[in-house]
Amino acid sequence: MTYAIETFSISKQFPKLSGWRKYASRIQTNQPAVDEVNIQVKAGELFGLLGPNGAGKTTLIKMLSTLILPTSGSALVNGFDLTQDELIKASIGLVTSDERSFFWRLTGRQNLEFFAQLHAVPPHQIDDRVEEVLHHVALLDEADQRFLTFSTGMRQRLSIARALLTQPNLLFLDEPTKGVDPIATQKFHKLILNQLKSELGVTIFLTTHNLEEAQTLCDRIAIMNTGQIRACGTVAELRDELHVAPRYHILTSGISIESKRKLTEKFPDLKFQSDLSLQTNTAIESTESNRVNLDFIEASKGSTLNNLLHFIMNSGGYIWQISQLSTTLEDIFSHHIENQISSREKTSNTFVNADPTENNFRPKVPSSNWSDKNKIRSETYLLRIARAFLIRDFRIETSYRFAFALQLLNILLSVGVFYFISLLVGPSAAPYLSRYGGDYFSFVIIGIAFAGYFGVGLSSFSSKLRQSQVSGTLEAMLTSPTKLSAIIVSSSLWEYLMTTIRVLVYLVVGALVMGATFGQGNLISAIIVLILTIITFSSLGIISASFVMVLKRGDPIAWLFNAVSTFLGGVYYPITILPEGLQWLAKLIPVTYALDAMRLALLQSATLSEIFPQILALCVFSVILLPSSLFAFRYAVQRAKIEGSLTHY
Repeated sequence: MTYAIETFSISKQFPKLSGWRKYASRIQTNQPAVDEVNIQVKAGELFGLLGPNGAGKTTLIKMLSTLILPTSGSALVNGFDLTQDELIKASIGLVTSDERSFFWRLTGRQNLEFFAQLHAVPPHQIDDRVEEVLHHVALLDEADQRFLTFSTGMRQRLSIARALLTQPNLLFLDEPTKGVDPIATQKFHKLILNQLKSELGVTIFLTTHNLEEAQTLCDRIAIMNTGQIRACGTVAELRDELHVAPRYHILTSGISIESKRKLTEKFPDLKFQSDLSLQTNTAIESTESNRVNLDFIEASKGSTLNNLLHFIMNSGGYIWQISQLSTTLEDIFSHHIENQISSREKTSNTFVNADPTENNFRPKVPSSNWSDKNKIRSETYLLRIARAFLIRDFRIETSYRFAFALQLLNILLSVGVFYFISLLVGPSAAPYLSRYGGDYFSFVIIGIAFAGYFGVGLSSFSSKLRQSQVSGTLEAMLTSPTKLSAIIVSSSLWEYLMTTIRVLVYLVVGALVMGATFGQGNLISAIIVLILTIITFSSLGIISASFVMVLKRGDPIAWLFNAVSTFLGGVYYPITILPEGLQWLAKLIPVTYALDAMRLALLQSATLSEIFPQILALCVFSVILLPSSLFAFRYAVQRAKIEGSLTHY
């Protein structure tokens, strides 16, 4: 037997405390969300996980998708251990009921092209693959409409199309028809059964609390409640396992009122319509031809049925029909949910508890050719990811054409404001600016232009992380094998590009229109200073994003450096005008050295040797902050996966 999924007593407990308190006290945990679950899903089957809200279904799927780390236990997904997260993500598809997981300003096709890049679909195959999956979900005609125009059913079908981009061996469907109307649900069921299961042969793991949906679609069903698997098997197996006494329906007539009284005395389980609300076993009198419908449960292996039939005939009654009522999935579900039997023995004995080493399912190479784990570190792939994010952000930004134009207008107005301030200040500022040539307008233009890099470095990583969490797109991106670090860094590239454009506009407009004097400038010195500045402030930004990832709000890094850098860093005035104590504090922050070196390079054509002290200070900041930021980021990701809060905000 080959298995697409095997779990081995996998459990998940979430910490009780949140925010700063969890670091100041011993970690406490809640009741397990998933409690020692053992399941085996056969390759090629449609397996349903049925349970009420809060049963632990989504938590289990997120563990199997490597978005959440289990507290204990282990699992194999497509033959890969949960520690092999990149290979698992490359071989699965995940569909949730969250319609926010796409970029609303992009078309359906543009969304799929972006996610195809994240999933490492070879560039020359992307167009064909996108066309193929759109065909499978019947969205070819609507593919070039913006996602915001899609109906709920169309959004769900696009989610399946995205999940199929890598031609996965295993597809997770987490309550895919939640909020979908009945007609769209029927179409969705046909898509699952006809295209996904029959035509493509994909193994499907479906979670739902819709009993009819589970019975319509699934080969086997597991019932989950309070984190435990209560039962597992086909509907017939679940019915047999329940050991419910058979139920019968008898249509009779000719029973007198006196016979009915004796009937209820001799067979107390039979109740008339007046007791219908109190009992499951009922006797309901028909208004036509004095016929009576009897429904009852056989409690003594046929003797009750025989005695009942004899009594009816001996009383002069007639028997028109006898039928046995089968136990429904609703009966089975109610039994396991209402009877909260916390029996780990039953859970573990319901399935064959195989050792992971005994699984003879050999992992297939993921269809996206993700056979080499080091592929994610290749320069070519990282460049493709960077390009995909730049294209995505360009399409989104240019869809707001008016706002884009206002950004450029804002730059021109800012330059004008400081030009007239420089006229007001006049020659009085020259003694303080002699180090930089004496011109206040040139001094301040460089300050406000390059301050943009400080702001982007400090806040872009955390703001992009927050934006992805709020919009719901982060989880969709994290189901790809692309690392979170690459996603966040690539998400910030557009901000750096726009900042560079703003810097150039500031300098060009200042020089050509308003007479700023930059002299010859030393571009080599300026570029080296800029690179060290970006590394330093990006490191601070990564630390800031780490705080946001864990604490969600209350990031002290961005607040501290944003406030202090403007006040002490010399953006609008030289630090020499500050009191001596504040000048000493200014020398503790990197922006001071970055702006000083940049102004000397552009205004005084300073060589590398002439600005060596500033470059040395920036190098020290980089050497300390960069490894610290990477350590903080790894810790934050690990912590968020343990808490299950990576996509929360």
